[in-house]
Amino acid sequence: MKTRIHITRITAYLVQLAILIICYNFLRNHFLFILLIIVAGAPLMSLAGVFVLKKGLDFTIRAPEETVEKGGMGYLIINLRNRTIVPSLDAEILLESENSFYGDSGTTIISVPIRSLGSYEKYIPIKYSMNGRYSYRVSAIRFRDILGIISLKKKVDRKCEIAVLPSSDNRREFNTSDISSGMTESEETMKKGHDFSDVSDVREYIPGDKLMSIHWKLSAKKDMLMVKDRVAMSDQQMVIVTELAGRDEDVDEILTLTYGICKAFIEEQVYVRLMWWSEMAYEFHEQQIMSEDNLRESFQAIYYEKIYRDADKTRLLMRSIKPELKAYVDICMTDKGPDAVVVEQD
Repeated sequence: MKTRIHITRITAYLVQLAILIICYNFLRNHFLFILLIIVAGAPLMSLAGVFVLKKGLDFTIRAPEETVEKGGMGYLIINLRNRTIVPSLDAEILLESENSFYGDSGTTIISVPIRSLGSYEKYIPIKYSMNGRYSYRVSAIRFRDILGIISLKKKVDRKCEIAVLPSSDNRREFNTSDISSGMTESEETMKKGHDFSDVSDVREYIPGDKLMSIHWKLSAKKDMLMVKDRVAMSDQQMVIVTELAGRDEDVDEILTLTYGICKAFIEEQVYVRLMWWSEMAYEFHEQQIMSEDNLRESFQAIYYEKIYRDADKTRLLMRSIKPELKAYVDICMTDKGPDAVVVEQD
């Protein structure tokens, strides 16, 4: 996006100026003389104005929602603010978009006007068909002077991100009992220092309540002891391994199924231990899933990973790195599509 000189506009201007000079020489009209002076000085005023505009132009881009469900609509809001009296009828914004999880990218040119001493806000609707972490960036804005003789660019470097999560309303129906054999007793090392329960309510302190259940911040505000009323979770854990292997479309379906299965176990108050292989760290990452907030945070962490192509890699690595796991649920792509398969390790 370099500075451009528009020869066609300059040629048209020179032709109009020549016609005006000929008319003045022929008619010797006072009004034509004044008009000739204005037209002759217009390019200087136009060029000076576009440099003033460059200094007084501000730009922002933002997403009103940090997360959006797959298949849903999201919005980008761009705002151009002009602190000068110099307008521009033709401004171009080069919007770069990327789903970094899958490595897909593209660019879109958005044409907007720049108003004198005002702002212009535009909502851009976007429909998301795949999961992932979408980033949007605008590095520069190009705009023309009033006469359209030259185009300047201004560097802005503004960006925002949106995480697209699987739809919670469009999950595949399945029976959790079919994969219950992948459930194992929670390891003592995982239990230590953790209270596997969900907060269902906050109430006043009753003698006999545990000190670890006291909500200290809320107690300080209300000037009385308040405790977190918890619903106990199961002392078992469902170990779920999601495979980030295969084609982009396959991984997208695997993640959608993983999200639905984890959500189903959360509703049944079963503690989920979600695991995935990280190609970048070359180790298994794992997250404790006890609520939907944990599930959303885990998926946003997954979106920073790298997809690998060898679908057999996950099970081989599990056998060599995590041999202590007697059984787990492997969510992978099969001949029938994405499925949850119970894997028993010797």
